[in-house]
Amino acid sequence: MTIKDKYPDYKDMHYLADFIIMNRNKIKFRFQDRKAIFYTNQDKAQQLIKQFWDYWIGSETVDPKFSKLDANTVGCSRLPHGKYQYQVHLRKDAQLHITESQRTDLWDFLDRNADSCLISNNHVLDYLEAKTPYCWGGYFYVKEEKYLTPIYMMAQSAIDKVIRYRKVKNGSDKETKR
Repeated sequence: MTIKDKYPDYKDMHYLADFIIMNRNKIKFRFQDRKAIFYTNQDKAQQLIKQFWDYWIGSETVDPKFSKLDANTVGCSRLPHGKYQYQVHLRKDAQLHITESQRTDLWDFLDRNADSCLISNNHVLDYLEAKTPYCWGGYFYVKEEKYLTPIYMMAQSAIDKVIRYRKVKNGSDKETKR
């Protein structure tokens, strides 16, 4: 049974589902609380705003300086947690790609450099602390590029991707306290 069959009176939901499927290579989106947040170009944004005018809250545009960023670079006004330039994503099956000693070495390195590395994802933390034998994917943050080399040396085959954050001038450097 499809969504359209199950919910025939929800035309907005049908449109949104079709829009996401048809444009999945041109947009990024996430659901947060009761909001859907879309990242896309101006044409697709205008199309969504026109269709969902009654639900639209607001838009933000990316500084034109950041229009030519590569696929794994994000332009932002504030770095994650106020100081981290890199987000290292682990594969969902990382436990199959690194040995137990590599996992232990990675955990020791991240723990020893706690001021420059932050594990905010519980799945990664539980896996690295050996609370669970499985890594369900996730990420951790690294403050500077110089920390990426040892991380690659320990766990390159378990790394899915590394996202770099480039800060726009006049952004906030306020650090998040934990």
